[in-house]
Amino acid sequence: MITRTSISIALATVFTVAPAGAQHRTSPHQRSPAAPSRPGAVAVVPPTVATTEATPQARPNLDLGEVIPVPVSAVDGMLRRMRVFLFTPPPASTAFGIGALGQGRRIWALLPSCRTVNHDDDREPCPVDRVTVEAVIRGNVNAGTPTFIGGVADGRRVQSFVVEPSAPRVRLRVLGPASRVRYEAVVEADRLVDLGLPEGSAAPDGFTFDLTRYPAR
Repeated sequence: MITRTSISIALATVFTVAPAGAQHRTSPHQRSPAAPSRPGAVAVVPPTVATTEATPQARPNLDLGEVIPVPVSAVDGMLRRMRVFLFTPPPASTAFGIGALGQGRRIWALLPSCRTVNHDDDREPCPVDRVTVEAVIRGNVNAGTPTFIGGVADGRRVQSFVVEPSAPRVRLRVLGPASRVRYEAVVEADRLVDLGLPEGSAAPDGFTFDLTRYPAR
């Protein structure tokens, strides 16, 4: 966006305008721009990531119906970088409690495992606690309890969701410890069909993921 200013043409030649779609990277030593100081002002969030974590002052009054939806493929790609994998379950599968969640658009979320606590490693041992899926504007989402694969504590977990057909959009969030939001986006519910089928072996009452295709870290 080109801002009208009173800066002279001579000074304007010092600056260059990035091509459309280019991503601006800042040095870790640079300060972030100050948040708007006017009452009721809302910081502008890039439309490619519909997250409100950077502007907590706007969250109480945020109208999710006005949030620009993100393509499901973009959300899926971002979550895979966090080792969270979203799938459309096989049509006949009732595994991980999804068979008890009713009719609608079905989702599995395969979560990463937790690391063993190491006091010499300052990384978070469980960076992803859970995924939430919520209906936007209207409708409901039925969610199952996270299930450990093979019953191994601190292992991989699977969550099941069913989005009722009346929901036009859903908000997906990745939560860390203490419910800290690590990623958040709104997507069109009818595009959840773009999520691929998982690789593995299916059975009438279960499913075994090929975890070599879905690394935990």
